[in-house]
Amino acid sequence: MRSEGCLRTIARWTWHLGRLPVLMLLVILEPVIALACSALALLGVLTTLFFALLQVRHFPTATMLVISVSFAAILVLYEGLIRLLSD
Repeated sequence: MRSEGCLRTIARWTWHLGRLPVLMLLVILEPVIALACSALALLGVLTTLFFALLQVRHFPTATMLVISVSFAAILVLYEGLIRLLSD
């Protein structure tokens, strides 16, 4: 029974020691990642709308929209990872 509690304590300390450097790196890079993902998502949607309004024949509209939404989803996942590691 005592060794199980000791193993939990060691695991908890290992988790805290491992997550703090990763969390620091993610928080430092967060403004750059947020700017890049937001800009790419917005530019992708605006480009898609522009080419859709011009009715360009061979423009991959659905693919561009999926890629743009994926950049927004990556940003949400990135912020969720920061929240997970900060608790």
